[in-house]
Amino acid sequence: MKDWFIKYWLEGLFSLITSGVVVGYRRLSKKMHEQDAIKLGIQALLRDRIIQSYNHYMEMGFCPIYGLENMNALYVQYHALGGNGMVTELMEKIKDLPTEIKEE
Repeated sequence: MKDWFIKYWLEGLFSLITSGVVVGYRRLSKKMHEQDAIKLGIQALLRDRIIQSYNHYMEMGFCPIYGLENMNALYVQYHALGGNGMVTELMEKIKDLPTEIKEE
């Protein structure tokens, strides 16, 4: 009787532990997926804001220092989230603009 109880008690305990591990893995997997979605969403918002600022300042023909600093701060965070490519080129082009209006 004692052997039977120990045998099935250990099987039940092992089943309980295995179930706990599976539930924990599913919750962790879901949380990681949500974090990836948040990261990609923030990256998209930063990219959009940088592109809007680029278009605005290129249209004006100059980029004030505060605008360049703001764009650089956005770019640093965008790059930290894994973004690069086209936005890097836009940042290089915007740095070539004068910081003040040229008087004629």
